[in-house]
Amino acid sequence: MTIAEIYQAYQIMPNLQQHMFRVTGVAEQVCQHLQAHVERENILRACLLHDMGNIIKFDLQYFPEFLEPEGLEYWQQVKDEFIQKYGKNPHHATIAIVTELGVSDRIKELIDAVGFNLAKKNFESDDFSRKVCAYADMRVAPHGVVSLSERLEDGRKRYEAKGDHNTFSYVMGAFLKKIEKQLFEKMDIGPEDVTEKSVTPLTEKYPALDL
Repeated sequence: MTIAEIYQAYQIMPNLQQHMFRVTGVAEQVCQHLQAHVERENILRACLLHDMGNIIKFDLQYFPEFLEPEGLEYWQQVKDEFIQKYGKNPHHATIAIVTELGVSDRIKELIDAVGFNLAKKNFESDDFSRKVCAYADMRVAPHGVVSLSERLEDGRKRYEAKGDHNTFSYVMGAFLKKIEKQLFEKMDIGPEDVTEKSVTPLTEKYPALDL
């Protein structure tokens, strides 16, 4: 199956598709310039699948523009069906889905590396493929590729608006900045060179990519 066919089969919201494309594009650009051993093909596939279950946690009314053209009722039904089938934990749902798709254990490991609260573990790891996946996810905001600082600030605002002051802790943010430093010390470009403009051309091939 191609990535486009997988997204269609699992009724992945267009904005979530774009998020996973952008994260993968960031990861690919990092891989192109990184002077360290990384598993490019596994990284790309992990990033293309890393948020498959995320509709479960979406507040569907937070970004109403993301609901069009199908509308709120349609996406609420999709969300309800996901919860009924996979439960209320979006990461557990993602792992269940990629297991259904038959991905390798290594791709699952890389998907497991993506998560804000894993920043310290990823910083301390010698596995640069983990670092790339985790870092790439933290360079993408709801409307595009941004700097790490912008992404952290966006996250704090969104989560604190929900009364959750611990999710985006300053401690984990500091470890993410350390991961960024680890990566770009081994690259011939800087973080400022990874942009929406640089990533977009890379994403065009992803829908046709075979799993």
